[in-house]
Order: sequence, then C-alpha cells, then structure tokens
Amino acid sequence: MATEALGLPFEVGTASAAWLIWILPFAAAMIIPGVGKLSKHATGYVAVAFALMSALSAASLLPMALEAHEIHDQIMWIDAIGLKAGVLADPVSIIMANVVGWISFLIMIYSTGYMKGDKDITRFWFWMLFFIGSMQLIVLSDNLLQVFFGWEGVGLASYALISFWYRDKKKDHVGVEGRTVLGMLDYYSPTHAGMKAFIMTKVGDVMMIAGMLLIFLFAGTFGFKELMGETQWATNMAAQGLLVPAFVLLFGGAMGKSAQFPLNEWLLEAMTGPTAVSALIHAATMVKAGVFLVARIGPLVFALGAAGIMADQFFEIIAWVGAITALLLATQGMVNNEIKKVLAYSTGSQIG
Repeated sequence: MATEALGLPFEVGTASAAWLIWILPFAAAMIIPGVGKLSKHATGYVAVAFALMSALSAASLLPMALEAHEIHDQIMWIDAIGLKAGVLADPVSIIMANVVGWISFLIMIYSTGYMKGDKDITRFWFWMLFFIGSMQLIVLSDNLLQVFFGWEGVGLASYALISFWYRDKKKDHVGVEGRTVLGMLDYYSPTHAGMKAFIMTKVGDVMMIAGMLLIFLFAGTFGFKELMGETQWATNMAAQGLLVPAFVLLFGGAMGKSAQFPLNEWLLEAMTGPTAVSALIHAATMVKAGVFLVARIGPLVFALGAAGIMADQFFEIIAWVGAITALLLATQGMVNNEIKKVLAYSTGSQIG
C-alpha cells in the first residue's frame, strides 16, 4: 500500500477515513436485508447510523482540505495489467464527499418518517445505501475505471428507486392522467420513468467507456495522477486527432448523468420515485456527478495545455452544452404546471 500525504502526522488514519467514506454505505447495504428479516423497524436506525459514520469520516478530512493537502492511497487491484485501486482525497473530492455525505445523512433521517409503514422499506434502504456508496466511490476514486464502477452503481440505484413503486398505481404517477403534448403522453408511471432513465443514461455511459478505453490504449493507465505525470500519450493522441474526441466522449457520460442536452429528458420523469429519492439522487447528488467529472478531468486538460498540447475545443463544447441546457430547461420550466417537473427543469438548468 502506497500513501502520499503532505505534512500530516496521522497519515494512516486519514487514509482509512478516505476508504471508509464509501465502504461503510456498501457494508450497510449488505447487512440491511438481514436486519430486515429480524425487524423492518430497525433497518432505518441501521441505515441512518451508517450514513452518519460515512459523513463523519468525510468531515474528518476537512482540515486537510483547508490546508490544501491531499492523500493518495492505493492497493493492487488487477495484477496482470498492474492496475491499482485507490482513493484520491484532495480538496475538491473532500468538499464533494462532505456535500454528498451530509446531505445523504439528513435525507436518510427524513426518510425514516416519509417511508414509515412502506412494506418494501428494506429494499428502499438497500438501494439508498448502495447509491451513497457508489456516489462516494465516484468522488474519491483515483482512476477512471474505478469511477466507472461507481458511475454504473449510481445509475443502477437510480433506476431501482425511480421504479420503487413498481406496481404503477395511479397515485404514484407524475402528470395529469390522459394529458398529451404534441400527441405524446404527458403522464408517466414509475416503471416507464425508471426504464427511460436507465436507457438514456446508458447512452452517455457507452460514450464514457469509449473515451476511457481510447485514453487507456495510448496511456496504458486509468489513473488521474499517472495521466498528469506523463503526457506523451496525449501528444500521440493529438497527432492522430483523437485527444479532443476522447475527452468529449468522457463528457458524454457527464451529459447523461447530469441530464444535459440532448440527454436531459429522463430527469423530468425521474420524479416518480419517492420524494426522498428525488431529493437525494435527482436534485442533490447523482446529477452533480457530471459536474464533478468535469472538475476532476479539467486540471488534466489544463496540464496538457501547459505542456503545449491544446484541447481548448473540449471546454468550448462544455460551454455550449451547458448554455443550451440552461436556456432550454429554464424556458420549459416557466410554462409547466406540474410542480415536480418544474423542480426537475430547474435542476437541469442550473447544472447547465
């Protein structure tokens, strides 16, 4: 295990905290079904307790972020290709981990009341905890492949929770029954909305993995630190006209998860899930995953620019996508009379 920390007397403890931020929610998700067999009422206490421990682990790293320190901790993952799993806790990831951790904790507390009496409460807690672990994995991963595992995890949890009330009772639909717009149904069931979200975000995910593999083909690594340390791979990609396309493909994943044009429509129907799900996943955390991905790879693009390898078009494309999304969804939200949809429109617009 290799650890990099700057001037910290508690290196091992800090590294452990960084790992625990995302491991604790996954561990809780694994034990929740067993707890549910004994007492469904107790599942809420277990879920809230583990969410709190994860948030406290994130908070313990804040002093390091305020001093602009970082910790990079790795273990061997796939020995055959020398691939390591690791956590990269720098100021941007620590701040984001705290945002995710504490918002998740508060919404988990709210959910104990909101979901009280639901006969599928164990399944609800499992997917909420699975989502928190996956989101924190995205935030703290030190390489693109590990990020992608978290990326797919939040997508799976989103699908399961949008479709949580899968019996499609009328009270769980979003929209006015029978209403159509330009001949298209404007009335959505949970299962319809969940499947639409899953398929649309997968378009972005396929783009993302294509960009990752293109970079790996030239660089031989997925690691953020390694990619910034040696830039010859970028020179070779630029010479073949593949550098900007690779980064744009990566951005495709961000477009899908953050509901940016043209992959924005799924978010409008995602509100069929429980309100706690909409608050946690589709307004506060998962939809920020794309923003965080851009923030994570942005310094890499700047570093390549400083090395004389220009990739300015990447930021131009991001600016155009964001501007179009901000304008499109804001104007659509202004004329919509479904309150949950207005919240979805405003979320996508502000992310843009």
